[in-house]
Amino acid sequence: MNLASVLDAPATGPAPHIHSRGDRFVVIDDLLPEADFAAATADFSALRLKPVLSTIDPVYDGFAYRAGEDKQPLATDAADTPRWQRAVKEQVTAHLDVVAAREDDDSLALGFSAWGYPAGSRLSWHNDAGAGRVGAYVYFTHANWDASWGGGLALIDEESRADAADGAALVHSPVHPTLILPRPNRLVVFRAHTMHAVQRVDSAAGDRLRRTWTGFITEGKHP
Repeated sequence: MNLASVLDAPATGPAPHIHSRGDRFVVIDDLLPEADFAAATADFSALRLKPVLSTIDPVYDGFAYRAGEDKQPLATDAADTPRWQRAVKEQVTAHLDVVAAREDDDSLALGFSAWGYPAGSRLSWHNDAGAGRVGAYVYFTHANWDASWGGGLALIDEESRADAADGAALVHSPVHPTLILPRPNRLVVFRAHTMHAVQRVDSAAGDRLRRTWTGFITEGKHP
């Protein structure tokens, strides 16, 4: 599989660049041109999000808002595929080494779900293991964000250990967490079995939502 097999014409903007990367993650900024990103944020605003409790820690994480649950082959696109989805597919395809996936694996698929985290919500540490997952991505689609509003994506750039789900044990990890701020138009791709969490969105965010498109990169049979 190569980039040409995904799309005839690239959807990624002319100025995307790698902000940072580690052994198990890559951060790509300015995924879409400004006008296309504005269209993507407008499309997100039009979604009908529904409140859902966290599946990791429903007591302390609080609730988030969610819409949509789609899964598509990574190597193909429909004629009406939104530009942002095409761009995400391009960059995931270009960085399959990050998730340790084979370029010739035609069984790879990508999920798409919209998430909105309001002030007071978070997502506890977890590693996205199982269900054929080889990785995941997060694409920030809010129009603006301030570092004081929280909502950062924290991850530990090592393969999760057996005791990784124990928060007390995680404190003693030899690897310091990496904090990725929710910059608009930023895409993060990371490998499964990597501990990560969403920091609590601060009350300073007011009624603003931390808005992302998020999904798993999976291998195996798909529709």
